[in-house]
Amino acid sequence: MDSKKVVVAGVTGAIGSALSNELIRKGYDVYGVARDKDRAMEMVKGLKSCIRWDINRPDELASVAEGAFAVINMTGAPLLTKWKGDYEKEIVSSRVDGTRYVVEAIKNTENRPEVLINASAAGYYGYDSKVAATEKSPPGKDFWGNLVSTWEQAAMEAEKIGVRTVLIRTTLVLMKNEGALKVLVPYFKKGLGGYVSPGDQIFPWVHIDDEIGIIIRAMENEKFHGPVNCVDGNLSSKEFSAQIGKAMGKGSRLPIPKFIIRGMFGKASDLVLQSQLIKSERMEELGYELKYEKIGDALKNLLS
Repeated sequence: MDSKKVVVAGVTGAIGSALSNELIRKGYDVYGVARDKDRAMEMVKGLKSCIRWDINRPDELASVAEGAFAVINMTGAPLLTKWKGDYEKEIVSSRVDGTRYVVEAIKNTENRPEVLINASAAGYYGYDSKVAATEKSPPGKDFWGNLVSTWEQAAMEAEKIGVRTVLIRTTLVLMKNEGALKVLVPYFKKGLGGYVSPGDQIFPWVHIDDEIGIIIRAMENEKFHGPVNCVDGNLSSKEFSAQIGKAMGKGSRLPIPKFIIRGMFGKASDLVLQSQLIKSERMEELGYELKYEKIGDALKNLLS
C-alpha cells in the first residue's frame, strides 16, 4: 500500500476540489475521478492524473485505486440548484449508483485501499425535528432519510470486504462563492437580503475548512469508521440572515416567501425551510477541534 496515494472521486465538485487542494498541500499524491478529466487537471493543480467517471467501467477505477491508502467519494449532483424534469432521479442515482460503482471498483483491486471515505448527509435523520440528532439517532422516514440510508448501505459494502469505511454526514457547507452563499450574497449586495419565512426554523451548518479537516482526520485515524456528523453549529434562518448582513454591512430583514425557495430548489428546500438540529458525539473520538464554532467568525472569514 502507498501511504500517500489518495483517489478522490468528484474532484471537480466544490468540496472535492477544495479537499484535493488541501491533500496536495499536505503532501499526498492525489488521483482524480471526474466527468471532465481535462477540466479536473486544469482546476486542481498538482493532480497526479485523472480518469473519466464512468459507472460502467469500474475496472478503470480499480486500476487507479490499486494499492491506494484511501479512496474518497465526494460525488453527487448539486442540491442547491433549480430542480427541473427528472433531476430528482439524478440526485438519487448520482449518489447511490455512483457509490456502488466506487465500491465495485474497490472489490476489483488486488491490493485494496485501507479506507473508503464516503460522502453522506445529515438528511439521514430526516427534517422537521426539534430533538438534536447524533450519530446514534435512527434514520428519518422521509425522502431524505430513505435516500441517505440506501446511499450509506451501498458504501458499507466496502466494510464487508475489510475496507475501513467512514460516512461523512455533511450539513449545510458554507463556502465562498458556492452553495447557499452563492445564492444569497447577490441579494444582500442589492440590499434585498433577508431570512427565509418564517425565520425561526433551525438548520445546521459547517465551514468548508472544518468539513475538510474532519474528512482528513477521519481518513488518517486508523481506528475510526462509521458515521460522523460534520457540523459547526445550529442557528435560525433569521439569525443566519442577520449575521450575513452584519458581515457585509447590509440589511437583512426582508422575508423570503417559502414558495420562492420551493420553486428554486424543489425537495432540497427542506434544508432551509424545515428544522433540523444536529450534534456530533464522534468528534472527540476523532480528536478534531473545530475551527469555526461561531457563525459570525465563519461568515467574516468567507465574506470579508
